[in-house]
Amino acid sequence: MQVARVTDGDTLVLQDGRRVRLIGINAPELGRSGMPDQPLARAALERVQQLVAHAASSLTMYPGQQPRDRHGRWLAHLSAGDASIEQDLVARGLAYHVAIPPNLALVPCLREAELAARGAGLGLWRDDRAMPSDAVVAGGYQRVRGRVERVVFADTWWVEFTGGFRAVIYPEHQRHWHRRDLAAWRGELVEIRGWVYPGRNGRWRMRLPTPDAQLRALP
Repeated sequence: MQVARVTDGDTLVLQDGRRVRLIGINAPELGRSGMPDQPLARAALERVQQLVAHAASSLTMYPGQQPRDRHGRWLAHLSAGDASIEQDLVARGLAYHVAIPPNLALVPCLREAELAARGAGLGLWRDDRAMPSDAVVAGGYQRVRGRVERVVFADTWWVEFTGGFRAVIYPEHQRHWHRRDLAAWRGELVEIRGWVYPGRNGRWRMRLPTPDAQLRALP
């Protein structure tokens, strides 16, 4: 397998033209259309370029259980020799760990790597980047923190935060959660992370596929 170019910290293009999105991480975005880079986006890109260059003859790609996303990109884990590129980035604080079913094979090791990076204050964890739930004004990957006002268990589960922000757990993801854990969020200050998008009523919301979307307090 040969890499033609690395486009950012979590996406690359192979020599055969396939675009590959690395499973289990989300790296900061490079600026486009006149927008500035997100913090550490360039560092994440350069780290992947370095790993790919140093292990050009020993790169191995492991497709996910869901092999492609809705954009047509291949979803895969990538190893440089014996080292996981995703784990390396998360351990350095150059990417967040994300867990999206059904591609959950490396969740335990990526969770552990992120916890260590967060505890050491590395990279993305050097400062507090959480957005207050009543101040969300744009979409994209974000950390959002706010007080939970209500938790609703219907066909779809809803978590309502101060300011109208909502988290949603769809039926296909509910098996990954325990109702009692979510019910305990009522009245608590909770931080979650994921992709923010506008709902039909104009309120911003975020999908929570697994409990790894919640950032728990460090001991």
